[in-house]
Amino acid sequence: MSTFNSEQAPADSSSHHHRTIQVNNELVRIADHTPTGRQVLAAASLRPEMEYALLLWPSIGPTQEVGLEEVIPLPEDGPPLEFLAIRADGVSYFVLDDDRYAWAGPLDVETIRRIGRVPPNSQIWLEQRDEPDLLLQSGQAVDLGGSGVERLYTRVQTWRLDVQGEPTEWDRPDVGVREALVKAGIDLTKTWMIVLKVKGQEPRPVGLEDVIDLNTPGIERLWLRPQQVDNGDGSVLRREFALLPKDEAFLAAVGYHWETFTDNGRRWLVIDDYPLPDGYNVSGCRLALELPRTYPAAQIDMFYCDPPLELHSGAAPDRTTVRQAIAGVSFQRWSRHRNSSNQWSSARDNVSTHLGLVDEALGREVGA
Repeated sequence: MSTFNSEQAPADSSSHHHRTIQVNNELVRIADHTPTGRQVLAAASLRPEMEYALLLWPSIGPTQEVGLEEVIPLPEDGPPLEFLAIRADGVSYFVLDDDRYAWAGPLDVETIRRIGRVPPNSQIWLEQRDEPDLLLQSGQAVDLGGSGVERLYTRVQTWRLDVQGEPTEWDRPDVGVREALVKAGIDLTKTWMIVLKVKGQEPRPVGLEDVIDLNTPGIERLWLRPQQVDNGDGSVLRREFALLPKDEAFLAAVGYHWETFTDNGRRWLVIDDYPLPDGYNVSGCRLALELPRTYPAAQIDMFYCDPPLELHSGAAPDRTTVRQAIAGVSFQRWSRHRNSSNQWSSARDNVSTHLGLVDEALGREVGA
């Protein structure tokens, strides 16, 4: 056996006397059309040959061990056969999606993804006998030195987005607002105010042509409100006292139907049709916040719901048994308070941030 050398070949030598193979991503010319594993390693200048494990890496299917004296017929046409040569004492095996792969040396997630040709949107899981299967993370190693053969499987990664209480699932993280609404069955012949809710952030309006990155931490849901709100009874909204400009701007941007009034000396902000996560007896409620006269120096505390909220089980959420009369309506008081790690800041907090705590409290009760 000899390797191809253009300087030594006669001028009339033609390339059909040789075959091309690929070893560790390098093209190698070889004269023997049925080389042994030893000849493949020698052609790639990998010596001494017995210190290497040689694997055939077909374009379809798992890697296969090639013995030093094993003969490999090379195809006459088509892409060159691809081999992996690894300096190692021996060959181990693992199973990926029911195919048995040969491997030598350390094995990590990136290597599994490469030799298994696992697409980027698929996760790799390790089966475990006495505990839940393990989702392998980038850089994580798999030990092939134990007893038995490690079994792995792939699963297409999915992302979830709540659209007006309708859960949608995606096989990619970048989702257009329009396609999300269509998938959730929203009528696009109507004009909507669309708001994206991200945990810890102020809700922000989005348009139909916007794209949402579901990899963004804390994304919770898309809310929809009719662009034009009709009271239904022809009543005029009460605006007995003004809110902070940033509060009014936020409520307008989100599209809430709201009013402010004073009742028995206490100042109230009431938002109609406030959206609730799945798990309650209603999908929305009237939500009331008490704004102290010295707000924002004084904090907004707790919140109040009409009608009283119940879980689907019929049980009332914890610490909601007290009722508060507000303008002749009995609201359910949710006794929820800030803790020492989240104290009110007059410079930072406002109606928007308090509604973030409201959403967290409502979601916690139903696991949302």
